[in-house]
Amino acid sequence: MTNEHAGNVRYGIDLGLPVVEENVFRNVVGHFASGVTVITTADGDDLFGTTVSAVSSLSSDPPMMLICLNRSSVTHDAVARSGRYAINILSAAQGDLARTFARKGDDKFAGVGHMISARGLPLLAGALASIECVVDETAVGGTHTIFLGRVVAAEAQDGEPLAYYRGTFGNLESALETAAYEGTREWVLHRRTPLGETIDVSAVASSLRLEQKLVDHALLRLATESLVEKRDGGHYLPTAMTPALVDKLYGDRLTIATGVIERYLTSASDEHLDRIRRLSDQVLAAIPTSAETLEQFLELNLDYHAAIVDLAGSRKLTASFRALNVTTVWRETYEAGDWERQLGPTFVPRLTAALEQRDVSAAQRIACEQVEFVKEGAKAVIAAHGGAV
Repeated sequence: MTNEHAGNVRYGIDLGLPVVEENVFRNVVGHFASGVTVITTADGDDLFGTTVSAVSSLSSDPPMMLICLNRSSVTHDAVARSGRYAINILSAAQGDLARTFARKGDDKFAGVGHMISARGLPLLAGALASIECVVDETAVGGTHTIFLGRVVAAEAQDGEPLAYYRGTFGNLESALETAAYEGTREWVLHRRTPLGETIDVSAVASSLRLEQKLVDHALLRLATESLVEKRDGGHYLPTAMTPALVDKLYGDRLTIATGVIERYLTSASDEHLDRIRRLSDQVLAAIPTSAETLEQFLELNLDYHAAIVDLAGSRKLTASFRALNVTTVWRETYEAGDWERQLGPTFVPRLTAALEQRDVSAAQRIACEQVEFVKEGAKAVIAAHGGAV
């Protein structure tokens, strides 16, 4: 039997139907907006948790919930051993928490507010609701195990739920807007519209499967960030990455970071600095050695610097900082040697040490040194590509 048909056998009958490609499947399923949960459990003294959207109520008599966990997950194994789990339904303000538990890591609970329930399960502080279950049955589906749990405790509070739509966390309206912004931004920075050509709004909207007005709003925002240029008649062109634009974008990022350090570092909690330390360790462990490992490194590096800005406790400020990130352009142009040189001196551990010591002047100085180093490398790449990228 071919692999193509192997996935279409049911009850010993070969249905003979083609299998949908994984990238197509992910794209289509991503159009289903869902809530976001963190599944937690305890196995002895160890706590486990992972972000999951595949959660559903199963019955009301008796009250039961089902969750689907990938069998490669350590949380899956802990639930299988302990026979219990808690469903933490996240609020709209807990997008960062969803990202934290979505990553692989040894101690996701460090610095995360939580309590241990009377039934011995970790419940996350600030969650919109929590549902505690004991496993009654399990089933296997593809790469996942389906845990059917009998509900033994449940509670909820008022608030707005966190939504997940096409890889974006937020409330449903903002998730649509964010999906349009991030998708349009990727279109621009990947140069799917070449420099010098007008961006076809209908083509972008069709590719993203979103309304054109959402793409229009995204382009307006990108214009304020200097990533596109608005022309007469409502047309937009991608902005070429030049030394002047590098100075502006990285200068704006530095202004935010050093301002936050000056205002908030001395009052930073130990828990937040521990979080920055953990991200620092992850960045150093993810130094890219190939094109395949570059994406994870870039994401972790951005998360590390965004965590510093998070000291201000402003989601909007952190979002603005993230929006100034343009590594997509460099990813499209850098060769392996460029990236090796761009990693440069050990700025991250030095910056982390200064932050942990709450040394404001040292942290600001190192942040400035790092930005100047990055700008120098970026300008060298621009020069190698004729003065604009």
